Amino acid sequence: MSRPLRIALAAVALWYAAVACTGPTGGTATPAPAGVPPVTVAAGKRIAITEQGPVPRHLIAGPGDDISWRNDTPSDQRVTMLDGTESGLIKPGESFTRRFPTSGTFAYEIGPVGAQGLVEINLPEPTWS
Repeated sequence: MSRPLRIALAAVALWYAAVACTGPTGGTATPAPAGVPPVTVAAGKRIAITEQGPVPRHLIAGPGDDISWRNDTPSDQRVTMLDGTESGLIKPGESFTRRFPTSGTFAYEIGPVGAQGLVEINLPEPTWS
């Protein structure tokens, strides 16, 4: 099994585990260890690359949206998608943007931080007239 596939599977498993810990029955989630941002689901189009990993780790957007990763660390970083798309070096304070034209779940790794994240592209809810 290739490394990117293992990373994607681990990220998806982590996300499902986080979802299973909370739910409509009023369960509680275990807090993240000190210094590690929690896994969050956020609607937005920007991901901050921090020394602790991406914030948010799980971002939800729509087809055709541009997602930007901003390097908020003091060193060069790189975003590598499971499909092999790579950002090239992102200098401190700079960004990398990718358009996601279709729905799906896209795993990525940030290096050299070594953290993983997910971008989830969902179709919009239908509107009924």
